[in-house]
Amino acid sequence: MSTTPIEFINTPDQLRQAAATMAECQVLCVDTEFHRESTFYPEFALLQIYGNGQCWVIDPITIKDLAPVWDIMLNPAILKVFHAARQDIEIIFNEAGGLPLPLFDTQVAAALLGYGQQVGFGNLVQRITKKLLPKGESFTDWKARPLTKKQMAYAADDVIWLMPVFQHLKERLEAAKRTQWLQEEQQTLCSPETYQPNDADAFWRVKGFNRLKGRHLAVLQEMAAWRERSAQQRDIPRRRMIADEPLLELARRDLLDIETMQRIRGINAGFIKRFGDEIIACWQRGMERPEESWPSMEARRSNTHGTDLRLEMLDTLVRLKAEEGEISGTILASKSDLSALASWGYRCKGEPPEVACLHGWRYELVGHDLIRLLRGEICLHLNSQTGMPEISPYEQAQ
Repeated sequence: MSTTPIEFINTPDQLRQAAATMAECQVLCVDTEFHRESTFYPEFALLQIYGNGQCWVIDPITIKDLAPVWDIMLNPAILKVFHAARQDIEIIFNEAGGLPLPLFDTQVAAALLGYGQQVGFGNLVQRITKKLLPKGESFTDWKARPLTKKQMAYAADDVIWLMPVFQHLKERLEAAKRTQWLQEEQQTLCSPETYQPNDADAFWRVKGFNRLKGRHLAVLQEMAAWRERSAQQRDIPRRRMIADEPLLELARRDLLDIETMQRIRGINAGFIKRFGDEIIACWQRGMERPEESWPSMEARRSNTHGTDLRLEMLDTLVRLKAEEGEISGTILASKSDLSALASWGYRCKGEPPEVACLHGWRYELVGHDLIRLLRGEICLHLNSQTGMPEISPYEQAQ
């Protein structure tokens, strides 16, 4: 438990005073507590902020207007630090109407420095500071009031210990000249489109969507968009409207009416009475859509001759580059990326496939050499002295 003083903010006057102090900080560490089990949107329960040796725990349940602190979050002169920022930013975006830029996500930064993908905050704190954070309040009810001292300390630790983690990672990124990598990796986090609902894309999240195609995939798109809008309007989880399995079963039908719906498991009489006509209307719209408007999935590539052998060579190259760069190989190139490259590498005809490892910092670190390996411009061989694989220009290995 940290010895940093914790100020609990639950009145508008306290909030204004705290915001005035926050405005003097160059860096603020930020975290939120929320629940999402029974709602579509996160139920915002707590906001923790740390800066210049002070920690504020703000109660958004008691204080209805957090405008003073949202002004701070949207201040471009202050860097906001998060760990695994996606859901925290979603709350701020919905509440403040903007993004807390500039930002620094320590989970993303850690991945670029060899700590592994999606490393947990407690794990990262322990590895960097040797501090073991308590886990006793992991499943606490953050909406309950009053908060206990243990709850307050647990919530505060998430931002107090975020500061030394941030400082360490920032220094390492700068020393390794990877600061620009972080900016590239955070582009999605820093885009407003990430936090704006897109009903038309909701069907991609339906489990089993890839079992449908053509007209029936268009039906699923219509139904999933309806479910998304309905869940948002009622602020309930998607599954509370209708679960994925019956939604998929409805979409695969060649004929749909009330009687058919009554025979499908997972759909009760109350749902049919209330929403049956809307579901049938969605089905009808999907079935009547012209073919050019049907969703299309990328055609599955068929492996060319020798793909598996080339894949092993590409994987070895990635592992060597990962070890050299002290970074996880899975961050450099996914298996699906390497598989697509290995298949293309049979003749190397036309442009290489559109894969992440051929763009940005990944291209500089490994993508360029993957292409060169496939084109025979470099080769892998064993060093006779060390017995380890090495990368050499093709001519040098002759």
